[in-house]
Amino acid sequence: MAGTCVPQPLVLPLRDVQVNATVTDSFMTGIPAQVGTPPQDIVLLPWPELNNTWLYDQQALCDRTVIFSDEICFVRRGNYYIESESSTFKQALDIVSAGGASSETQVQGSELGIKNLINSGLGGTDVFRLGANVSLESFPVGIPRQAWDMGYTTLHALGLGSNSTYLTALLDAGHIGARVWSIFWGRMWQTKNPMNGSIVLGGYDRAKVIGRNLTQNLDFGPSGCWTGMKLNVHDIRVNFRDGSDKTLFQTNSIMPVCLVPQRQLLLEAPSSIFSNFELVTATTSIGLSFGLHWGAQLFDRGTEFDGDITFELDSDFTIRVPNDQYIVPFVAIDRNSSRIFNESQREVLVGALGDQPATLGRYFLTAAYLMVDQDAGTFTLWQANPSTNVDLAVVGDQASPSCSEDSSPAQSSSSSPSSSSSSSSPTLEGGSKSTISGGAIAGAAVGAVAAFAAITVLAFFQFRRKRRTPASIKRTIEPYEMQGDSFGEMPVTMASSGGGTMVHKGQYNKVSSSPDIVYEMDGSKRSSLPR
Repeated sequence: MAGTCVPQPLVLPLRDVQVNATVTDSFMTGIPAQVGTPPQDIVLLPWPELNNTWLYDQQALCDRTVIFSDEICFVRRGNYYIESESSTFKQALDIVSAGGASSETQVQGSELGIKNLINSGLGGTDVFRLGANVSLESFPVGIPRQAWDMGYTTLHALGLGSNSTYLTALLDAGHIGARVWSIFWGRMWQTKNPMNGSIVLGGYDRAKVIGRNLTQNLDFGPSGCWTGMKLNVHDIRVNFRDGSDKTLFQTNSIMPVCLVPQRQLLLEAPSSIFSNFELVTATTSIGLSFGLHWGAQLFDRGTEFDGDITFELDSDFTIRVPNDQYIVPFVAIDRNSSRIFNESQREVLVGALGDQPATLGRYFLTAAYLMVDQDAGTFTLWQANPSTNVDLAVVGDQASPSCSEDSSPAQSSSSSPSSSSSSSSPTLEGGSKSTISGGAIAGAAVGAVAAFAAITVLAFFQFRRKRRTPASIKRTIEPYEMQGDSFGEMPVTMASSGGGTMVHKGQYNKVSSSPDIVYEMDGSKRSSLPR
């Protein structure tokens, strides 16, 4: 609408944050935030399956069988929120009474304890600050009273789900113009040219995307997954330095995966995938990692694969993950709360599952850029452009009722990205240099596709019917398809991996000789990771 003031998107950094003020290298990577009065510094992770925001206090619920000290627990939780020390905290009966959402996602594959969060947790309101100039004065927060996250992603949880209280509060306050968020994890663990990640609220960063994109509907039902972001992987190929590729899939197979941005690895999948990885790369794992990348495969340095890995999704959309973004140094938190590295080992960030759904985690988003539009009910993937430039684009059809003082009207665009459609996953062309108006993404995904979707879908199926033969029908890879491995329940730990600007400037702390830091298991025995 002409003359409507549309708030510009907000940018939150994903970066290393020093958690323990007395230990200079006590880093966790996430979203720095402040809560309460006086402000208490905490670190959060984005959770697309949560509607509420959950903060840990001194009852931090760390698993003592794998979190060996209070210092480790303190750092891996991203500092404690001490509500009793905040003069602006107002306790309520529970998170719902505090104004929070009345439900969280409860879909197979999600963290098992989510279903009990609301009933068992405390609730209240407090001042909540993310970013330099964004403060919510009476924001509802929950405080867990039962262990719920199974320990792999241990920081405080920022709920960005379909009924996100945070996105809704920002919209109502006029800080954003639509319930849209986007994420790029940056480039992790690089000693040269490292890059912080970012989360954009109310739009996306056009400078971080390349080429065409893949847009699909959010699906939280039986045909989807707990984050709503279900993808079909048609192939996984390892890319050798001589230019050749080898597949990790059997012929004509499809593997459904759930995109879970906070998960600690690149890929969690049936063990046959990693077995094929070892086979085609002629490498052998020496065991499992029990560091921050819990469940990754360990290799002696110098024996690991030196090529990239490529994922082929629907509509021939591909994402190529660089070698140094899925084969990384071993990293853990030591007893004194410092982050330590073992440069004599490398971790391949691929985990083996039992009967759980496969996932693509945070390291997928070092090579892909994700935008989630809760208003339109869609999510969009691009190939990520690891650029330090910023070019924010507003997304959404309507502006908030009011705009902040530093907001400026969004420029309208006379052109929209061209669109195409398939039977289940319409693709939009992205990466335009021109300013995209509020409806450019959502309008193209909903309006333009709806205008001719019926004709396109009919033609698509007629084409597929003519070209396909029974022999070419693809087989779905089930989670339970293993290849003779021995599986057992793996003890749980807590994890979040670092990234962004490496403040140690390439000088890693070495792993101590303490036997409780690095564990090695028989490489032939891979355990499933319970959720």
